[in-house]
Amino acid sequence: MVHYRQFVLGGKGAGATTLEHLCRTALSSMDGAGASLWRRPDDRLFDVDDGSGRRIFLNKVADLSSAVFGEMCLAQSSDLQALLQLKPSTIQLSELTTAVVYDLDERKAPDGSQFIRGLAYWLAIGNHLFFVKTQSMTPELMRAYLGWLLRVRTTVVGGDEDFTLHADFDKSMIAGDIGDIRSLRISGKSAPQISVQAPQGVHDGKVVKTSRKVAERIIQFGQAIPLVEAVLGPKRTKSLVSSLGDEEYLVVDAAVRVRGKRTEESRKAMRSIAGDLDEMTDAKVQVEGKDGKVTDGDAILRTRMPFDLPHEGSNLLEFDNVADQLQEVYNRFVKDGKIKAE
Repeated sequence: MVHYRQFVLGGKGAGATTLEHLCRTALSSMDGAGASLWRRPDDRLFDVDDGSGRRIFLNKVADLSSAVFGEMCLAQSSDLQALLQLKPSTIQLSELTTAVVYDLDERKAPDGSQFIRGLAYWLAIGNHLFFVKTQSMTPELMRAYLGWLLRVRTTVVGGDEDFTLHADFDKSMIAGDIGDIRSLRISGKSAPQISVQAPQGVHDGKVVKTSRKVAERIIQFGQAIPLVEAVLGPKRTKSLVSSLGDEEYLVVDAAVRVRGKRTEESRKAMRSIAGDLDEMTDAKVQVEGKDGKVTDGDAILRTRMPFDLPHEGSNLLEFDNVADQLQEVYNRFVKDGKIKAE
């Protein structure tokens, strides 16, 4: 799955530069010996500061002239890999059971190497970021690395500037067609059936009832929060609750709803939840608005794409092929009106 994020820089740098330019400038920075960061792999190593011992290596990274393309490796220091020894042995498992089994073992990585726990191949064109992730790599880890690269390893982004990576809805599917988004729904054979709703307020200040009652009892706010946490998780629930206005509150009646007068903060929260849903599932996400809904296809801006493998069964992707395919996705999104060309 190819995922999309839009880079938005705040502070003094807002609108003055692009993610592509910042990455190129950071990687071109020189050390005291005159070597650029392109040529210093040890200086591209980021320790994830969460006590897990995880490290992110920006391994291969290339200036494609029209874009910057790279490969991030998530490694685990002092890690063990479980192995199944295919040599049968007979053991007594209980007073009643004697079994013939294979032994389990654990091995460290060979000296001078580390196990890879996740990969991300990413392409920055202007402020557009496309990426493919595997295993334990997440968008949050990618954002942490970019923040470290741009603000700590180099200083191309100032200390008073921050940036966000927005997951966008497919503008060619929903823009101008269904009005403001008020509901997101995940659907699919293996996906959890989740609905996140945010009713619309009206301009005269009246509170309108926009959610349909589907149960005899509607659970409100304090009692609703544990149920919301069960669906969205504590972190996402906290973010949603903190975005509510004075006249908004949560209710749960087989869906997660925000009721009351709509605020700009709750609009932003819905956009943030789009990113969370993109991370949670590859299933289809449907969107409903005031004037209609998208019922066919995935409303979050992402797409499936085939990639070449170095050999059958490999966990790696061919570096050059991924670069070509991600640029193809960019060109397709521009042509289809999903994003604007940079």
